[in-house]
Amino acid sequence: MKTPSLASCFVGMLIFLSSYCLGQQKVSNDSAATMLKQFYSSYIASWDSPDIKKSELIKKQYCTKKILNRIADDEELDADPFLQAQDTDIDWLKTLVISKDTQKPNVYIVSYLDNYTKKRIVNKLLVIKEGQKYKIDDILTY
Repeated sequence: MKTPSLASCFVGMLIFLSSYCLGQQKVSNDSAATMLKQFYSSYIASWDSPDIKKSELIKKQYCTKKILNRIADDEELDADPFLQAQDTDIDWLKTLVISKDTQKPNVYIVSYLDNYTKKRIVNKLLVIKEGQKYKIDDILTY
């Protein structure tokens, strides 16, 4: 009698785990999340580059004119709104997490661990599709 119940429990666990894994695959195939990972990886790394215009070129590639104009017009800006910091640390990429907001469409949560303060920095970004590419259209935490 225990064997059938153990077998059915085992089958149930397999079904649950396989559906969980399928859900995870959808996130990894998310083109907007992939774009955000590429943006943050290249943007954070660009701060170590001797070419000071490199980060500006990266923003032009991955952001809409709307958000770039909003940032340019902000006279009280004292930190980079994409990073919520005045400087970067390449180690942030090791703790970079990108997830889709389950409550709001086209909103992604980007976070990383600041090694100095030991706090997780969190940004919510609105992503839209321009032509065939996804771009950052707004920083909701800015």
